[in-house]
Amino acid sequence: MHLSAGALAACEVQGRGRGARVLRKVRFGYEPGARGTALVSLREWIGGVARRRRPSLEWVLGASEARYLMLPWTLDLADPVFRDALAAALFEQQFRQDPALFAVRFAAPVYGQAQLAAFVPKELLAEIDAHASESRCRVSRIEPAVALVWARFRALLRKERGTLLLIDGERQLVVRHDGGQIGHVALRPFGVGNSAALVAAGADDEALRVFSSHPVDAAVAAPAAALLLADGSGFAAANDAGYAFALCGVF
Repeated sequence: MHLSAGALAACEVQGRGRGARVLRKVRFGYEPGARGTALVSLREWIGGVARRRRPSLEWVLGASEARYLMLPWTLDLADPVFRDALAAALFEQQFRQDPALFAVRFAAPVYGQAQLAAFVPKELLAEIDAHASESRCRVSRIEPAVALVWARFRALLRKERGTLLLIDGERQLVVRHDGGQIGHVALRPFGVGNSAALVAAGADDEALRVFSSHPVDAAVAAPAAALLLADGSGFAAANDAGYAFALCGVF
């Protein structure tokens, strides 16, 4: 499942990698504040499968469903208590929200490098758990989009310095990186057909990569910049961009 600000995309999948098969896929759109309606529709869609077996649910949280910040590197980050306190203080300062209302996840630490922290609303996690219980399913993974896409294309990105754009509906996450290390993450508005993403492209000698929930517009980047999943049974990357985030950990 891929949860974005106004849509929920879901795929029923068997297997992973070359042997993976997409059996069904669906998208439920919803208005702001009406996420519960989409979750009810998803539960009904899952219903037939849940009666035969207990499905495993994997959730990808879209650009608007988490908050990101970078912890400046210091030797003290090795102390979890200090790291957590620093993350909470920076979060409250940057987002003007109570950090106690969020669950925080940290990228693996690297000596001498800033550390990425992702804050996910506890209310959302509770909704996902309740939905799984009501659907007779189990939640096997809840992953912010940045972590999932970064892991999928790590081998390529670690060779480059530049910008990765994660375009998710009307939002985009701008990820600046160098040699496999993330240095900056920012949430920005995005409009299909305009050149909003080009603002983040950086210098001419830097690489621009795009992973998107809709076909990459020529005004945003050259086709070669698009990061595409491998085609598979029931999924064609060029035609099924709306399910790219949902399937990023599969193909």
